[in-house]
Amino acid sequence: MDLKEKALEAFKEWFSKLRIHKASGGPAKGTISAGLVVLERLKTDFNLELQAHRAPGGSQIKGAGGQPLKKILARFGETRPFTAEGGRTNRGGPGEISAMLDTLKSLRLDKIDESARNDTLDELQRFLIDRVVDYHSRQRIKFIFDPTKTTWQTIQGLSCSGA
Repeated sequence: MDLKEKALEAFKEWFSKLRIHKASGGPAKGTISAGLVVLERLKTDFNLELQAHRAPGGSQIKGAGGQPLKKILARFGETRPFTAEGGRTNRGGPGEISAMLDTLKSLRLDKIDESARNDTLDELQRFLIDRVVDYHSRQRIKFIFDPTKTTWQTIQGLSCSGA
């Protein structure tokens, strides 16, 4: 198994341990967003200390926001809106990102050249982008009750919304 595959397996393990949120049907959208932003920053400044990625005040991830996230998503071909906050409001984000950084530390990516490391970071971002695609692929049923309709008419009027 090469380093990129090893990194992806370790990253999947980190991701599998994230808390599931009912609203998104998976890990918090803010965690995914903050992870994408931190992985992007690591391409130019490979600092695996959480403090280097915290905004002033320490409760948020630096640079996490709707616009930076939108740019990262677009680079991978995902143009649907994911979250306007981009991880800014995720209170659990710093702890989850700290665990992500610990996972990356264990891989010793600092020992490989920058180009290979950035290819690996791209692969990890691709994994998270695929989770965004999964989120958009879930169909949601939209139901508006109209007491003047029969049950049959109501069932026929159900529609999927979201993606």
